[in-house]
Amino acid sequence: MKAVAHTDNLPIDRPGALVDIEAPDPEPGPNDLLVRPRAVSVNPVDIKTRLGKPASAEEPRILGWDASGEVVGLGADVSGFGVGDEMWYSAQIDRPGTDAELHLVDARIAARKPERLDHAEAAAMPLTTVTAWECLFDRLGYTMEPGDHNARTPLLLINGAGGLGSMALQLARHAGIRVTATAGRQVSRDWCREMGASDIIGHDELKDVPDNGFARILCAHDTDLYFDDMSRLVAPQGLVCAVASTQKPHDLQPMMAKSAGFVWELVFTRSLFQTPDMARQGEILATAAKWVDKGELKTTLTETLRGLSAETFIEAHRRLESGRMIGKLVVKFD
Repeated sequence: MKAVAHTDNLPIDRPGALVDIEAPDPEPGPNDLLVRPRAVSVNPVDIKTRLGKPASAEEPRILGWDASGEVVGLGADVSGFGVGDEMWYSAQIDRPGTDAELHLVDARIAARKPERLDHAEAAAMPLTTVTAWECLFDRLGYTMEPGDHNARTPLLLINGAGGLGSMALQLARHAGIRVTATAGRQVSRDWCREMGASDIIGHDELKDVPDNGFARILCAHDTDLYFDDMSRLVAPQGLVCAVASTQKPHDLQPMMAKSAGFVWELVFTRSLFQTPDMARQGEILATAAKWVDKGELKTTLTETLRGLSAETFIEAHRRLESGRMIGKLVVKFD
């Protein structure tokens, strides 16, 4: 099968950063779906893996962890899905990625895609939907449906216009959570408002926000850059959730007097550790698909490129690395 991979940890503008390869067709294990991706999205984890995870010409690394496509094969123990089903899913970080003609994914973390979306629109959503869902409802303690707790617990969302922020805003609006989002450019502010932000402030305005102002904080960008701000802004007995790994140590002591907590979110945890609740991610996507088909959530697709080729993905990575993306960029294969 044809695929796009990296064979060295190179900046995207260096020759060979991404290359076209031919790889053996994968064979499904007992719990696997064999999927033919029709579209995939590009995420910050693709960039980080390309630059940080060792690869070689002998063992190239296929990237991509967000896909929409159709089932072309099943593992012996898979039930509930069949050949021809159209699926969407966030893939597994410890397996080859989705930037290929064929891809294997554990059936427990996949679901049928929304009927009202085409593959490109659907591929923009799985990773950020599951991540945002876990951030809000698993890590920060909000409830899926509106209620007094959600209404009384304001959220600061750092980087509201990115892929994760765009989904967090929609889910928060669905759950009745009042969100203050950070955004820079006017186009980013307009996007945040459209996605569901109640209030919007500039990234550089955080320094002017009074201490202890937010019961919950979700950092969807650079944890190192915003750690001190979050430590100051989180309310007593509040919670901070971050998704970006740190590159330097941080002092948790200022949060102690507040009895405030800091939690991590990694979308790959359940599949990486094969947790007993691993199938929860498939359930999240199945519920999200229903909400999309009811018009309660919408795709965050804003840019589309075409072609399963290194050239296409080099351009996709370049655009994502610019730091000016709003919503999600998708590569459509056909």
